[in-house]
Amino acid sequence: MSQSRFDVNDQVQIPNGDAKRGQQMFEFKCSACHNFEDDKQELAAPTLKKIMGKRIGSTLFHYSKSMRNCNETWTEKNMFLFLKDPKAYFRDTKMAQTKIANPQERADIIAFLKSL
Repeated sequence: MSQSRFDVNDQVQIPNGDAKRGQQMFEFKCSACHNFEDDKQELAAPTLKKIMGKRIGSTLFHYSKSMRNCNETWTEKNMFLFLKDPKAYFRDTKMAQTKIANPQERADIIAFLKSL
C-alpha cells in the first residue's frame, strides 16, 4: 500500500466544526472561485458539490497533474490539512494560494461542506 501524501508524524486534532459558521467562512474565503453547481469543465474552480468522500481531482475541472493523479479521497483529515496550505500537498495546484491557518475556521468550513 502506498503512503498517503497526507500522512503526518503526529495525530491531527480536528476541532468540532460548526456548519453555520462554516457557511459564513466559505462565503468570505472560498466563494469567489468555488460554488456548488453541477460539475462542468468550464468552471473557474472545481465545484464543491458533495466533494467530501470524492476522489481528489475527479470532477470535470481541469486539475493540476498531481491532483488528477492522486488516488485518495477528500476525507475530513485530508481537507483539514489541504486547507491549511494547499501547495504543501500539491505543489502544482491551480488553487490560489489561500491558506486558512486557523484550525477552527478549517473545521467549520469542512462541517459546512459535509452538511451539503
